[in-house]
Amino acid sequence: MAKKLRLLIVEDDPAHARLITRGFRSEMEEFELTTRFSLKDARAAIELETPDLVIVDLSLPDGVGAELIESHLPVQRYPVMIITSQGDEQTAVEMLKRGAIDYVVKSDGGFNDLPRLSRRSIREWRLLREKAEAEEALRNSEQRYRAIIDHSPMSIVVACQGRIVLANGMALTCLGASSTVQVVGQSIHDFAIPDEEALTKHSGEVVGVRSSAMMNEYVLRRVNGSLLDVELMTTPVDYYGQEATQYVFQDITLRKEAETEMRIRDRAIASASDGIFIVQIANDKIYVVDCNKAFLEIADCTRDTVRQAGLDVIRCDSRYEARLQLIVAAILARQPVRDTLRIHLNDDTFRWVEISISPVQVADSQSAHVVGVVHDITEKVNAEEEIRKRNAELAHFLRLTAMGELVAGLAHEVNQPLYAISNYAGTCENILKNPDNIDLPSVSQCVSRIGQQARRAAEIIRRLRNYVSRTAPKVEAVPLADLLNDSLALLGPLLEEQAIEVQIELDDSLPDVFVDKIQIEQVLTNLISNATDAIDDSNSDRVIEIETHLVESKGEPLVQVSVRDYGVGLPPDLDVFEAFQSTKETGMGMGLSISRTIIESHGGKIWVEAAPSRGTIFFFTLPTTIQQVTGHADESDRVCH
Repeated sequence: MAKKLRLLIVEDDPAHARLITRGFRSEMEEFELTTRFSLKDARAAIELETPDLVIVDLSLPDGVGAELIESHLPVQRYPVMIITSQGDEQTAVEMLKRGAIDYVVKSDGGFNDLPRLSRRSIREWRLLREKAEAEEALRNSEQRYRAIIDHSPMSIVVACQGRIVLANGMALTCLGASSTVQVVGQSIHDFAIPDEEALTKHSGEVVGVRSSAMMNEYVLRRVNGSLLDVELMTTPVDYYGQEATQYVFQDITLRKEAETEMRIRDRAIASASDGIFIVQIANDKIYVVDCNKAFLEIADCTRDTVRQAGLDVIRCDSRYEARLQLIVAAILARQPVRDTLRIHLNDDTFRWVEISISPVQVADSQSAHVVGVVHDITEKVNAEEEIRKRNAELAHFLRLTAMGELVAGLAHEVNQPLYAISNYAGTCENILKNPDNIDLPSVSQCVSRIGQQARRAAEIIRRLRNYVSRTAPKVEAVPLADLLNDSLALLGPLLEEQAIEVQIELDDSLPDVFVDKIQIEQVLTNLISNATDAIDDSNSDRVIEIETHLVESKGEPLVQVSVRDYGVGLPPDLDVFEAFQSTKETGMGMGLSISRTIIESHGGKIWVEAAPSRGTIFFFTLPTTIQQVTGHADESDRVCH
């Protein structure tokens, strides 16, 4: 059953109220009537239940019926029909302007026609209400649409028939416009924005079919003529009843630059001569996510092997397993590290590599990545080993040369014990010629002194043989006093001939030094010999001072030795440690160069300073632990340092 139309009749004359009600007598199934006799009662009834139509007399005891018209509201809640006994055209026009839905003059015909007029009024009111609501909704929709466009972080342009009719602030900024006039009203072709036909061709659609296009990359032209990389998407829209196209785009210049930079970086990594691998750390496990071709060549494996075995493709020498584990631990701890390994290849050969680990810092990232660089230093190590062998041969040659200069003094040094032995032996012979009167204590003393002088001669020969011998370098703990004593013993004849005194200040608490004894003796011999040559005949200070101290470098103890002379000093701007640089007329300029090589191979350093008053001081440091020499406790891997 259809819902009845609710009518509120406001009439102060009971007779007229009955006539109005009688006019609806035959239509009561369709209408529900309520009668009130004043504006006050009518307002109370309206507040209780909003009627579908109010039929009100123009003149009431407490006011004018037109007061029930809610003209002050944007949308009235109900229609009002004015009914009056004395109507005129001017009053009717005024009431209609105030918002009345109809104006009816009281008469028999008017009362009988009220049902039809009421239906029409309610129908028209509803149509007007729907129209008003639709217009309001449209206005709200437009406001929301405009607000969305104006506050959108994306650039939005709307075009009708190829001309821009709307552009938001982001679009103006993106297109480089300072005002709306520079964009709105212009052709979209002025900005190289593709029109709908071009877009449909680009996306493979049929021209004229209105559908959303995919997001694609384009190059737009800005107001100043410069080009801009954008990502653009179109949507067909209705713009005030016209078919239009909405263009939504964003500046992707930074993204394109980042993509270009990423491509360059990827190509650089792929073409790098060093092996590069990238690992991801998850759940305390290491996964190799990428590596370049050079890494596969250095590790002598395939990419599939890397995916399956990870860093296990690096198979190092057993002596370097501990180092590899330290590298793995550094990766898990996201700590930078660098070390040298000797790795196996599939053909049972070896390769020297230097591995550097660097963590990748990414803020707010749930995963951790580490980049490793593997540098093949096999050729470098082999070259250093070859240089070391050449230097050892050169050092041996220099020792032989030095012996050539000292041979006369050494011959005299050896002749002394030999002459004593000969004398003591002759004394024994003379005593033994008289067997009846043998002086046994004298014989015993002579024999004892013969043995003593023989040992003295043997010690001289031993020092000489050791100094000129060609043996493989051997690092061992040696007291510094032994090094000084042996070196001075070799140079004794030269010092005695030159009447030069050597003063040694030796700290008894010094620890042993870890050195190759023969090599360090060569350094000491070279420095003392040079100091002797620096003291000319006119020099009254014929003294060489040797001092030793315990110093610290990078938190580790070292023994520092200094050799000072009171000679003429060194010329300025002369690098005495450079090969073939010499202050002697007959010098080869190799002694100090070899000395520097020897000291640096032991993990120390050598330098020279001018003495405070006159002369020169040479300094060098020596290690007190085997780790300072090799960088690791394993002596066998010295070649890589």
